[in-house]
Amino acid sequence: MDSLGEDLALLSVSPADGRVTTGQRIGFGLMGSELVRLAAAGRITITGGRVDVTDPSPGLDPLLDAALASLAGSRRGVRAKAWVSHPRRGIAEAYLERLAAAGVLRVERSSRLGIFPVTRWRVADPGRQAEAKARLDAIAFSTGPVSTAQAALAGLAHATGLGTVLYPGRDGRPARARLERIAKGSEVAAAVADAGTGDAAGQAMAAANQATR
Repeated sequence: MDSLGEDLALLSVSPADGRVTTGQRIGFGLMGSELVRLAAAGRITITGGRVDVTDPSPGLDPLLDAALASLAGSRRGVRAKAWVSHPRRGIAEAYLERLAAAGVLRVERSSRLGIFPVTRWRVADPGRQAEAKARLDAIAFSTGPVSTAQAALAGLAHATGLGTVLYPGRDGRPARARLERIAKGSEVAAAVADAGTGDAAGQAMAAANQATR
């Protein structure tokens, strides 16, 4: 669960040319991942689509602290869909920069025609990206119920368009369909240790999917 946002960001990076393949949609997925992680940390609950902050104290990590402060700053519980639909400025770059600081990515900045800035995120640690892909593969090619953490990864991967990127064409159709079913909540595990967290994960996924439509 702790690597959810980093996994989504890393899987969005093309190992071939360093582009972010999911475009603007990655921002929605990362916002959704923060809702899931904050719920898992016991800092928020999501009821009827509305987020309530139960513990606004910082100290999780800088990115989650920023998310929590944004939610806590609302006068009344904000709608999950509305919050996810307005990603924080630079959220994708923040996660990619974190991966770069950890040596997983290498950032290359240049300019096109000497005017337009171009950023490429080269994969410096293919093993770390392969680990994230293996986690998603284990869900996409499996059957039956999944855990809350697996549901969050699969559902948010679907919301950001990673299903199409990672499982293209006719051969990838079953994997894409599996991710979509999980995103819609039809294959989330019935038994979840923390029912509140499970419900929050489902509502965060729903918010991310609605935001990308």
